[in-house]
Amino acid sequence: MKIAYATTFDARDVNNWSGTPFYMSQAFADEGLSVDYIGSLKRKLPRGFKLKQFWKKISCGQRESPRFNTVAAEYYSQQVAAQLQQRSADIVVSPLLNPITYLECKQPIVLWTDALYATLVGFYSNSSTHSANSIRQGNLIVKECLSRCKLALFSSDWAARSALELYGVSKDKIKVVPFGANMHCTHTLEDVRSWIKNRSRDVIKFLFLGKHWHRKGGDIVFAAAKALHAAGHRVEVNFVGCHPPDDIEIPSYIHCLGFISKRTPEGIAKITELLRESHFLFVPSRAEAFGIVFCEANAFGLPCLTSYVGGISTIVKDNINGMTFALDATPETYCNYIVNLMQDYSRYEALALSSFNEYATRLNWRVAIQTAKKLFSEIL
Repeated sequence: MKIAYATTFDARDVNNWSGTPFYMSQAFADEGLSVDYIGSLKRKLPRGFKLKQFWKKISCGQRESPRFNTVAAEYYSQQVAAQLQQRSADIVVSPLLNPITYLECKQPIVLWTDALYATLVGFYSNSSTHSANSIRQGNLIVKECLSRCKLALFSSDWAARSALELYGVSKDKIKVVPFGANMHCTHTLEDVRSWIKNRSRDVIKFLFLGKHWHRKGGDIVFAAAKALHAAGHRVEVNFVGCHPPDDIEIPSYIHCLGFISKRTPEGIAKITELLRESHFLFVPSRAEAFGIVFCEANAFGLPCLTSYVGGISTIVKDNINGMTFALDATPETYCNYIVNLMQDYSRYEALALSSFNEYATRLNWRVAIQTAKKLFSEIL
């Protein structure tokens, strides 16, 4: 099977979209599929777009989004169509809407993504000020794209429901196939057992991985750590990806490590070390379409403490590979769960091993691609 893999950027660059298109396309190749990349597309916006964008911002604080623009989407799709005519492909797959929104081709089109526009407006802060015009075009782009797709794969039940309930897509067209961890993992179950056994019994270690302090719930992690420390528990928190606000006094048991790149051997080694030695990934997001970081934590036998929001519940199953909490859960609620679990370390070990099993059987790209291959064969 030959796949034309369409993205607006270069999917072979692991830095784009947290590496998801890179690892997805690489996994296709690893499973014996031929991948023909169509990417690095040029963007064309309507005449006067930047002027209109500037005027909207200063006059009413609204944003005209270049990403959700039908003219740009049409131009992207035209470029994909032109390249398809010069290539041999059995199927077109894209993790993005824009390259396939207006695509006309003989091959079946497949979208495999984590969220649709209507679910993002007001959910993510960067879309909360979109203008009425951008909202109209964003929803139109989704409808046009889904009407052309023979198959629409979503990484979570939350995203799949939005296609069904908000856009009226046929249930037969919609499938849920979770993304995998964006890491190359070669370790074994015995390796994971050893890491879990060697984790500290004296200090509760949390790992926070995220670039956005407020959206990812960094303040909640900070407050929970302080509450545990005040109650007499030894605790250590490593923040990776972002720093607390400047006006917050940082105690000695909280370490702010900043951004660590997965592109360097040193960066990979450091992140791997943190994943091996921590007890929990603690990322109680306020908004999250999916959250690949939870898959990556499970790959190292690391249970996840997070919130029941967006697509997270497809990844994290309560008391199987972590625990999800309400958005209004207090730091004390998190603390009570953590202390009760850690006081019976055999329960923690069972949860950690079960977390790795979720990665090994469900939350990796090999399993995801094998599922996708079967679905592809049904539409060819």
